[in-house]
Amino acid sequence: MSAAFQYQVAQASWKLEIPEHVALFLSQHTQRAWNAKESVGQLYSRDLTTDTIIIEVATLLKPAWSRRARVQFVPSTAMAERKRMYSKELHCIGLWHSHPEPVPSPSHEDIELAADYAAAARKQLRGIVFAIIGTAPFPSGLAIWVHDGTSLHEASPLKPGVYEPPIPTKDWRQPNY
Repeated sequence: MSAAFQYQVAQASWKLEIPEHVALFLSQHTQRAWNAKESVGQLYSRDLTTDTIIIEVATLLKPAWSRRARVQFVPSTAMAERKRMYSKELHCIGLWHSHPEPVPSPSHEDIELAADYAAAARKQLRGIVFAIIGTAPFPSGLAIWVHDGTSLHEASPLKPGVYEPPIPTKDWRQPNY
C-alpha cells in the first residue's frame, strides 16, 4: 500500500501528491528534540501539466543560519540547486521547512517569504507550494499552502490516514564503514 498524500486547494482544478519516499525524507527533518533547529529545502516536480502534480524530489538546503524557530537559506545556493535540478528536467515548485510545533502554521515571516518566492516565480508558475513540517505524524504534521503572489491558500489533505515513518534498523549483514 502506498503512503502517498494528496492535497487540494479549494476551487483548484489540480491536486498535489507527495509520494512515500518524499514523505519519508520530509519526516526525517522533523524537529523532535527541544533544541532541534529548523531545516529548509525545495520541492521539485517533473510534469506541471497534469491534474495531479507529483512532488518527485524534496531537497535539503544548507542554511545560512538556523535556530529552533527560524531558518535562513542563501538565495544563490537555492538558485544553483534549481539550475542543477532543471538540467534533470525537474521544476522547482516550492519550499518546505520545519517548525517546532505539532500542527504547523505559517508565521508572518513565512508568509512574506512565500509571497516573495511566488512573485519571483510568476513568469513560470501561477503559485508556489509552501510546506511546513510539524512534529505530529503526517498528514496533520504536514501542512501545505499555495501562494499565488497575492494570497496564501491552504491545501487540505484528500487521503485520510497517518504516516508513521519506518524505524531505521541496522542490517547486521552489511559491513560498518
